[in-house]
Amino acid sequence: MSEFLSEEWLRELEDSGSELPKGEISIISQYEISGTGQGKIHFYTVIENGQFTEVAVGKHKDADCGISTNAAEAFKILSGEKKVMEAFMQGDLKVKGDYKRYLLEFDSIRKSGPWKEMCKSMVLGTDQH
Repeated sequence: MSEFLSEEWLRELEDSGSELPKGEISIISQYEISGTGQGKIHFYTVIENGQFTEVAVGKHKDADCGISTNAAEAFKILSGEKKVMEAFMQGDLKVKGDYKRYLLEFDSIRKSGPWKEMCKSMVLGTDQH
């Protein structure tokens, strides 16, 4: 069981996300998550044709968008308790840069069965505390 947002957890996300079906969207998302066991963390995801090709700690110099939220909200989104758009509209998730692609175009992948299954498996294999 991996700690939520730890380097081990991010590697598991990359592995799981690389097995998603190919899709239309390609996006590089830079995340800043506060309130984690390690304090504030920065990581990024690279999705090409609907599949994760890279998930890593740090900052990506060519990110399409930047997303910031806290760990509790991130976990609610991952678990399906809250939708990305809902968190955004409530001010619990902020998006800079290409917000349209992240919020709208990427949403078609987030609504897919394979994406939901991946998130469910990531939640079940996570030590949230």
